[in-house]
Amino acid sequence: MKIPDKIQEYLSEKTDSQLALIGCRTDDTNTRISYDCCEYDIAVIGENDMGSGNKIMQVGNYTLEFLDFPKYNHSEISLLNMVKLKNKTSNLLVSQDQHSTPKTDIKRIFIAAGKRRAVDSLFSVSKNGHTKAELNSALNLKIAAYDLIEGILLTSEIRPMPIHEMYQLRQLEVRKDFINEAIQLCIECLGIERATRTIINRSYKALKEILKERYDIGLLQSKIEFLVQHGLIADCYYYIGKLVCNHLEKKDYAYQLNYHKLNSLALDLTSDYENINKRSKLIKIYCKNLLKN
Repeated sequence: MKIPDKIQEYLSEKTDSQLALIGCRTDDTNTRISYDCCEYDIAVIGENDMGSGNKIMQVGNYTLEFLDFPKYNHSEISLLNMVKLKNKTSNLLVSQDQHSTPKTDIKRIFIAAGKRRAVDSLFSVSKNGHTKAELNSALNLKIAAYDLIEGILLTSEIRPMPIHEMYQLRQLEVRKDFINEAIQLCIECLGIERATRTIINRSYKALKEILKERYDIGLLQSKIEFLVQHGLIADCYYYIGKLVCNHLEKKDYAYQLNYHKLNSLALDLTSDYENINKRSKLIKIYCKNLLKN
């Protein structure tokens, strides 16, 4: 695997930190899915001299995102495909982690993570049975659909990557009918067929307001603009929704309600409560099927 010279030169100075390349840039096969807008994700493992917290760095024409992992956990999905970086010479070398996790353990880790996401999906959609949740029911359904998609990818031993998830779904080899049906339902719940440049422009403006405090907002914006410029409209619609739902899923009901109008713009939410309730019940069924299988 070849890392650009500029990055090699920069990382070779970080001699006291254990670094590893993770994310889509580790894929060096013919089916590599990284885009030109994708950053190089650098995991900083254990205690380090680079300062605490995640951060973005620009090195020449390349974007690096340093992600802190102060405690190395072999079951951390993000680190399962990591490529450790040998950075103590002027010419940076790259080698696979020698302490790679056995395949049977990897499968178990992925399935367990996938089922946790199915539980998260079930929890979100279960809120829609309550009267007071009606205003937020469209949001709950979208969060549940994204969580179920993650669960499906993970149980298929695929690490979800937000900007690439539509591509990952298209390439997924499905062996069970209910999985195909669940994916189709999730796509309908997300409203992908509504994706247009006009709607994306409106959603993008709302996203910038919602996520304005994030340290990586500039990187997220460049990815959205890349997708639009390259005509990947459905992927962009999906990606914006994923970013906003990931943010809102961590917030309480009061917070979600306070920003209901802004959230509705960002997520292109509808108010067809009859359809929302119908799809919510179906999401529940597919979550339970995923948990059983």
